[in-house]
Amino acid sequence: MNSLIKIVITIILLPFLALSQVKLEVKIEKTSLKLGEVTQVNYVFNEEGRNFVPPSFAGFNKGGSYVSSNEVYNNGVYSIQQVYTYVIQAAKAGKVTISPANIRFDGKVYASNPVLVSVSNEKASNAIPRQNPPATPKPNSNNKTITGANNLLFVDVEVNKTSAFVNEPVEVYYRIYLAPNLDVELNKKIATKFNNFWSQTEDVQGGWERSVVNNRVYKSKLFKKAILYPQKTGKLEITPITLDLNINYPTGDYDFFGQPEYRVARREVVSNVKHIQVNPLPEKGKPDNFTGAVGKFEFNVNVQKSELKSGESLQLDLIVSGNGNLKLFEIPKPSLPSNFEIYEPKHQEFISENMKGISGKIMDSYTIIPQEKGVFRLKPQLFSFFDVQSKSYKTISSEAVDLNVLQGENQANVTATSKAKPEVKEQKEETKFGFEFTFMHFIGTVAAGGLALLFFTLKRNKKPSEEEVIVEEEPIKKDFSVTEIQEFISNKELFYQKMEGKIAEFLHHKFSLEKADFNKDNIIQKFQEYNVSPENTTDFIGLLQSCEKARYMPTSEGNMQLDFEKLQHLVQVIGA
Repeated sequence: MNSLIKIVITIILLPFLALSQVKLEVKIEKTSLKLGEVTQVNYVFNEEGRNFVPPSFAGFNKGGSYVSSNEVYNNGVYSIQQVYTYVIQAAKAGKVTISPANIRFDGKVYASNPVLVSVSNEKASNAIPRQNPPATPKPNSNNKTITGANNLLFVDVEVNKTSAFVNEPVEVYYRIYLAPNLDVELNKKIATKFNNFWSQTEDVQGGWERSVVNNRVYKSKLFKKAILYPQKTGKLEITPITLDLNINYPTGDYDFFGQPEYRVARREVVSNVKHIQVNPLPEKGKPDNFTGAVGKFEFNVNVQKSELKSGESLQLDLIVSGNGNLKLFEIPKPSLPSNFEIYEPKHQEFISENMKGISGKIMDSYTIIPQEKGVFRLKPQLFSFFDVQSKSYKTISSEAVDLNVLQGENQANVTATSKAKPEVKEQKEETKFGFEFTFMHFIGTVAAGGLALLFFTLKRNKKPSEEEVIVEEEPIKKDFSVTEIQEFISNKELFYQKMEGKIAEFLHHKFSLEKADFNKDNIIQKFQEYNVSPENTTDFIGLLQSCEKARYMPTSEGNMQLDFEKLQHLVQVIGA
């Protein structure tokens, strides 16, 4: 009786057991091939397996591969299918066996059946595809060795150097390699992104050429170039590029008109990974006025005229031209006689960015005003850069400029003002971290004290009326300090972030400037309202620019210490 019940239950459950059987099946398009003929092999697994291991495909050239998943409903029963697809090309005549593939599921390993393929000695036709035939390959038989490049389709990244200095240009080339009897077209354009590099990219339009890689013949084509300026030291990765391609491959069959038939397979191809070792610029021999220029440059200083009157303005142009990181450094400020007023420069860029890198010129135009008559010599100005060819620093000196300053209409007033200037500068140096105190400050203080005393006496003698309301004075704000950011001076990025935050706090603290109003024009306007000197205004704007360019410019710890001291000094002088 028990045996009868088991038989009945087995008969009832047999269809469901068949449906739920876990298996890895192999399906091949053709088992009879010609030498060089391409076919497709599919491995279908009816569960969500892991660690799929394909066969070695000995006797075949392995081409593209991709994975897909399908949901299947059969008699109301849901299941999932994983499909592993391979494109292979017959490379050996005779009886060739494709060994089993295997996959792991629920603690067990499932294997496919082996497949026997007959390959004849007759060579398959390598006819050109019906559409978009490739250009005639150029005779290039150079044999290259590329690690891991044994597929019928792959993308290789080539670089002109594997070691560079910060801001030294690195050329990158992207080349696609393809089996001679295949053809591809880009399904969609995928943008490239380079972390820690300033970059310029260009698509290349060109034909196919014959290449030999790992002793195998391919057709190859250069399709993209890039020029990179590394902005960070260390081992930097060039992000791999991913191409979404439609692959046209011959089936080995012919249509009614005798043309070869093709199939299309879509596949994403990822290039290999390249690394660049980026070294910091050498400290040995680095000039004091170096601001991060790397390349090959020329330096010129121009003035509009050589004769003018005292109190009359003159334009002084500092021009850097050549090839290199023109957008990523500043021109050093000019050194002028002490009796010359100098205002914030107007910066202009005339730059071309292409696959040859960055070239052109940048210019800082200063307005200067001599305060006294006489003959003055503007001593040579210096500009330093790092020459990537000689791996050394170069310093260019401009020619000296002679200026004949005639007496202006306001000579008496100008002379008095200019004579007082050296005393002010000496006082600034003596009280680098204190308050600036001059004779005019003394007069202003005495006058303010007298007015305050007179006002207090009148108020004391006057009886307050009933309508008068006594308003308490707003408590004086505490002294503003920036000393806490000094602890971040060992970390360039963090230091300039903190310094930018402190500058914002100071502008709000002293001038009630909201963050939305933090721009150069508003700051200059506020400084003029509060009678901040042009020199201090220029230095303050320069600190803001240092914060903005911190992520681009290779700033040393010495530069950060100098910027910290400058900020501390300006906060005390302007905030006094």
